[in-house]
Amino acid sequence: MRTAEAAVSSLQVSGADVPAPASPLLKFVANKPAREDRRWLIGLAAVTAVELAWWAVVWWLGLAPLPFLTTYLGLAFAGLAVAAVIRLALRLKPSAAPLPEVLVGTALVGIGASAFLPLKYAIPYEMPFWLDRPVALAERALFGTDPWFLLDRLFGAATVPIDWLYGSWLPVQTLVLFSLILSRPSAAKSRALLAYGFAWFFLGVLAAMLLSSAGPLFYDRAFGGSAFAGLAETLRHRGAWVALAESDRMWAAMAQHHPGLVAGISAVPSIHVAISLWIYLTARTIAPRAAPAALVYFLFVWIGSVQLGWHYVTDGVVGSAGMLAMWQLARLVDRRPARSGRSQDVECEPVPIRG
Repeated sequence: MRTAEAAVSSLQVSGADVPAPASPLLKFVANKPAREDRRWLIGLAAVTAVELAWWAVVWWLGLAPLPFLTTYLGLAFAGLAVAAVIRLALRLKPSAAPLPEVLVGTALVGIGASAFLPLKYAIPYEMPFWLDRPVALAERALFGTDPWFLLDRLFGAATVPIDWLYGSWLPVQTLVLFSLILSRPSAAKSRALLAYGFAWFFLGVLAAMLLSSAGPLFYDRAFGGSAFAGLAETLRHRGAWVALAESDRMWAAMAQHHPGLVAGISAVPSIHVAISLWIYLTARTIAPRAAPAALVYFLFVWIGSVQLGWHYVTDGVVGSAGMLAMWQLARLVDRRPARSGRSQDVECEPVPIRG
């Protein structure tokens, strides 16, 4: 009896409240890193939901194929595994990102990527290519000739490495993305990942459909004639086999109505240039030492996009401006209250037992 009374009295010390142990649910809600990562997860989930809804409508209209969902989920988790192995190989600190948020984010990336491909494939069926002619004529008037020709004069000897650099863009941006997902939760990380998700939808889907265009590599096949015949001949002479082979596969997928993992033709805006700029902005914010290398990478991706004929100069301008807009949009969406002396984050307090 005395033991029980002592236990009760220990909870009552001069009328003070003694907090009860927090439940697992309260600990989960109060987890600051998890709360921080949920900011970008919610935004990415919303963008993915809109993409899936758009795809469902376009698929119902018979304009888009089924997504390669299983394949892209597998690729996403493979990218995550490679990024984790590289962290171990470089002897970096263990990932501070909460595992549930990492897994959910990776799944959203895979789902979003699987929806992006059929949406890109459907662009010329939703909106026939219309912007190529005015852009090509305007750039010829501005530069006096086709911009790819000027860049070939400057960087022609480096065509093969530029071709390989441009062709490696997808694994490079994938590695950067999953390295960021594995990084410590922060406001900068949240905004960067929001900007990434916004760019793929607003630039890669919406703007690409409104500004429907094929690009120099596909110009003659899309509109007839030989306006860019010299481009293909130059690429063959220079040995740019990655660009030539990939463009042939992409055109065959559209012409034969049989899209595979490589499908979809779109020039304006350049998502390659936009995401390369995102890599630089992310590095400048989160890993400043890597920013100079990221800036050089961005510039050479833009150069390669024009020299190899994938894009007009205009595509990179629109892609860069669009990416800067997405970066600012992410800041607006993830706006935080001003800090004054102490953190504005509110911790969940333990529930007291009144004595």
